[in-house]
Amino acid sequence: MPDLKILDWRPVPKGALIGFAKIEFPSGMIISDVCVLSGDKGTWASPPSKPMIDRDGHVLRDDKQKIRYSPIIEFSSREIRNKWSNAVIDALRAEHPEAFG
Repeated sequence: MPDLKILDWRPVPKGALIGFAKIEFPSGMIISDVCVLSGDKGTWASPPSKPMIDRDGHVLRDDKQKIRYSPIIEFSSREIRNKWSNAVIDALRAEHPEAFG
């Protein structure tokens, strides 16, 4: 994965969420609202998503009443998604080490 830049970092510690990053690829493509999360299996980045809405405009929720989300950006394989996530985390560690306590 080519080097990417962290253009903005907003810490929002809440549960597994560490915060949100705005990233730029060497091509010039910019992605906002990349979630950075941490849990038992480590730290990872997740592309932006949006709440799922029913026909009547109500937000859909799961059995635990958590909002359901659908992806805005997807990857063709888990391997590619993991490489992307690792590149985001590596860039964030380099530019904002304080994000990881």
